[in-house]
Amino acid sequence: MQLALIIQDGYIYLLWLVLFLSSAGFLWVLYKEIVYPYILISTKEVEPPPEVGKVYEFIVSESERNSFFSVGKTTGNIVTRCSAIQEDHLIFQFKKDPSQEEYDIQIKKNGAVLFKPPRMPTYSTMDSTEKLESHEVIGKTADFRISNVILKERMVNFIEISLTSKFIITKSGKERLQFRFTITKIHPGLNLNSPDKTGNFPWGKDEQKAEESFQEQEDTEE
Repeated sequence: MQLALIIQDGYIYLLWLVLFLSSAGFLWVLYKEIVYPYILISTKEVEPPPEVGKVYEFIVSESERNSFFSVGKTTGNIVTRCSAIQEDHLIFQFKKDPSQEEYDIQIKKNGAVLFKPPRMPTYSTMDSTEKLESHEVIGKTADFRISNVILKERMVNFIEISLTSKFIITKSGKERLQFRFTITKIHPGLNLNSPDKTGNFPWGKDEQKAEESFQEQEDTEE
């Protein structure tokens, strides 16, 4: 009899444990999916994405041989605020030559990217990692288009970013290489009037026109 009571009590405790875990899981999902996005938007001003023509200047720290510059949705050196862009969508790693002001640039991706190297006339799909040397972008540009999908090595919607560099004289009188990232195009634009629940923006309303234009171009080439 005593054993039966112990088993019964254990069963009740187990039910309470299951109920507690279920409730905790439900509250966590509720917080993550509804409450937290609302708090994020309510407590933080929703900044618009960067405009076309905005320039981001970047100089590798003298104390570092390796430095990073990234493009993402809500984090990184360039914050696009675009719903279609991944975090760390595009990452540039700059490795300095120890004896001179030259850099190896390794480019990695975590999303769809089209790449046009300096002096090249057309874009091609960036499959994995690309490499550049800093002298290749002095007075010239390497161009990147980022989005969530690539169709036949083209993008219907994209943000286009160019990379170039030039030598400057710092306040300390040293000659340093300054890298410049420029937002050169956002096609077909972003719908700034309809942010999603996390405060980021979808592609613009003329996305359908962009798709029709893309299809017409495909038909012409065929």
